[in-house]
Parts: sequence; structure tokens; C-alpha cells
Amino acid sequence: MSTVRIDKEHAKLLDDLIAILTLRGQKITKKELIGKLIEQALSTQGLLNSHDSIPLEDDPAWKGLKETFKLGISDLSEHVDEYLYRLDENGE
Repeated sequence: MSTVRIDKEHAKLLDDLIAILTLRGQKITKKELIGKLIEQALSTQGLLNSHDSIPLEDDPAWKGLKETFKLGISDLSEHVDEYLYRLDENGE
């Protein structure tokens, strides 16, 4: 456990956020809220600990690959930008 000191302005914002969540029926302490905010920030940045992430086989994006369709373009992975944005050899 560690202590975090924040300025008055951010302490008030934190109190306001807890008050809003409480009015919406979610009882939460400052400690819990800060923990959730840290986890959410890590998740947003793609930096969750490995024990927090789901197995690759259960990832919806991975499962969705089975439902993709074939375009019949053999070099699509090498020239995807050209096909998507109709770029010529000069990148224009």
C-alpha cells in the first residue's frame, strides 16, 4: 500500500465523481475508484497484466477471424493500403 497526495482541485473532482456514482446507485470508496481508474487506463493502453487478459482463443476478435471472407487477392497483406486507398506507386 502507498499514499498518493493530490492537489485540492483533483481531490474535489474525485469527490464529485464519487458523489455522482453514489447518486447513480454505485457505492464506491476513493481507494476502489482509483484502483478501477488505474485498471481502465492500463486496459485502454493495452497494458493489462497477463493474468487480467482473456485467452487468445476466447478473444472476440480472434473468434471473428473464422467469419471473415476471402477476397481472392493473393498479395493483399503486402499492398493493403494501395487497395484500400487506391494509392499509386508514388503514394498519391
